[in-house]
Amino acid sequence: MRANTCSFNPGVIIANLTEWRNQNITQQLEHWMELNTREDLYTNSLAESITTPPLLLVFYKRHSMIDPMWHVRHLGSTGAGNRYSPQFVRAAKLLHWNGHYKPWGRTSSFSDVWDKWFIPDPTGKFNPVRKNAEE
Repeated sequence: MRANTCSFNPGVIIANLTEWRNQNITQQLEHWMELNTREDLYTNSLAESITTPPLLLVFYKRHSMIDPMWHVRHLGSTGAGNRYSPQFVRAAKLLHWNGHYKPWGRTSSFSDVWDKWFIPDPTGKFNPVRKNAEE
């Protein structure tokens, strides 16, 4: 697998669970994670997660494209979220604030859209605190 190989975002997955079971995906993922604990194949600095590498390995050339409206990303990057029009964001199916600027933390693009759909944590343990980007 080359570093510039087109892959998928393992943070947003839609899976056919029948195929997941038929192809023993859980066992394949567990294999790579167990191998990593023995041989340190990857660390959490790779792809910002210790779960991303096994997902990329297992699903290499085994995924389908989805309509881009189902994963509008980069809303949490400085300036990157401004690449989308408000109409586009409001029509999107899934919004992804990947990056440092989350609508529940620092000020981000389209925080108002997130606010519209935010459901407060019923346990009261999670309370968003919005800070200015400079903080």
